[in-house]
Amino acid sequence: MTGPDEQPPAPATRVALLRGINLGGGRTLPMADLRTVAEGLGWTRVSTYLQSGNLVFAAVEPDEEAARRLSAAISHAFGLAVDVVIRSGAEVRALVDAHPFAGGDPSRVVIACCDRPVGELAARRLAELATGSERVEVAPTGVDVYADFPDGQAGSKLAANLVAILRPGTGTARNLRTMTKVAELLG
Repeated sequence: MTGPDEQPPAPATRVALLRGINLGGGRTLPMADLRTVAEGLGWTRVSTYLQSGNLVFAAVEPDEEAARRLSAAISHAFGLAVDVVIRSGAEVRALVDAHPFAGGDPSRVVIACCDRPVGELAARRLAELATGSERVEVAPTGVDVYADFPDGQAGSKLAANLVAILRPGTGTARNLRTMTKVAELLG
């Protein structure tokens, strides 16, 4: 609540990263419909990038509340249970800038954004799954994970289990090329 001389907080521009949509298997969510849902929540400056659930928006509520509201609205409108992780432009830029795999193919370096800190047990389990030339590292924030798949993700135990190991938390992964573009869109 603001007093008579106080201005309400300005809407912050962020990205909502939706997990597991438009990858096949009947979990289709057209981006135009996603934008409509976000606008229905009262969010502004709504846009999407690619067809994989990258929603740029501006809103005043905290990240956790925005993620909960968007997930509930998608469930209500489309009957899909979708995990949502939100990051600010500064957070996305910091993740992109700090990625530890210099020289890696940006389409094969992945950043998994998580909804809570990655514990020691999860970090150890991820490291154990990395085989061959794969590399994995928890971000300096302790909340996100970098992974490098120089030989691709097909058949990789690390890729197949990257998000599942985070339980009871969740996350969603994007390649470095996509995250770099999202950072640009967020300014």
